[in-house]
Amino acid sequence: MCRLPKSIQSYRGYPSSIMIRFRILPCSRSDTKSRPPIVRLLALFTVSCTILFLPAFPLYCQQVLRIWPGLAPGTLGTKDNERIIDNRIHDVYQPDLTVFLPGKKVEKSPAVLIIPGGGFRYVCFRKEGTLVAKWLNKNGIAAFVLKYRLNLRDALMDAERSMEVIRGKAERYRIDLDKVGVMGFSAGGQVAADLETRNVRESDRPDFAMLVYPALNWEHPDADTITAASYKTDIADHSFVPFYLLVNRRTAPTFIVNGADDRTVNVRESIQFFKALHDAGVPFELHVFQKGGHGFGLGTDRGEVSSWPRLCIEWMQIEGFIGKK
Repeated sequence: MCRLPKSIQSYRGYPSSIMIRFRILPCSRSDTKSRPPIVRLLALFTVSCTILFLPAFPLYCQQVLRIWPGLAPGTLGTKDNERIIDNRIHDVYQPDLTVFLPGKKVEKSPAVLIIPGGGFRYVCFRKEGTLVAKWLNKNGIAAFVLKYRLNLRDALMDAERSMEVIRGKAERYRIDLDKVGVMGFSAGGQVAADLETRNVRESDRPDFAMLVYPALNWEHPDADTITAASYKTDIADHSFVPFYLLVNRRTAPTFIVNGADDRTVNVRESIQFFKALHDAGVPFELHVFQKGGHGFGLGTDRGEVSSWPRLCIEWMQIEGFIGKK
């Protein structure tokens, strides 16, 4: 009989949003020969069909890393209600990182922790996660997409831990320890800004940051209409202050992009933040597009805002985080 494997590795398939586990079952030659011809024929047919039809499905398999040893802090005894709807992950139970590595082998590459948005109601895993990771891979950058717990305090804890995990696996993934950045979208942009401005440990602090339509100050007049109830609760019991007040000379070089017509996050929040970066002498770049709205991701087919990925790569080249092609 075939023996069970000693270890099983988990992979997540996207964009079809299926969690799959590959099990390698080594069989002895005698096991194979002893099987009836019809069994061997069916096995061959199954493998042939898999090879024939697999390319028809947009499935990309990536390694998944648990960021906490055992259960995440505070989750013992909680129920697992996690589910995926329309490529969005709801009710996250245990946080993890999905690894995307550039295809071209290099001695060392920069790395980016990607924190998707979702208003702390869900994680927009494909649009602001895996698609962004593949774009970074094409530019020679390793990417780690974070599935985080859906409240402000735990999300920051997961992000800090993720930075530590990424740096801890730098040798395994051929990562340059001096070029580990963070990219956050919307609510994920808030977590990323928190990560780069608060007094966290050096191992948790990013070397650079990219904030895409980030939520940087929820204290403007429309806050009650654009935040989820759980989000407001988190702010109430969190030592919340606007991020521009936390900027100092140790804050990471930052790239910011917004749409002027964003009705979810007021662009003035980013303007306040960039003023604070300027006053602190921190390298930065701010791009505000006349049209773009909120949640445009990479901006594909969204007019002028679709140029922000190119501008971002150029900024990373200017700052020396990636080489010029």
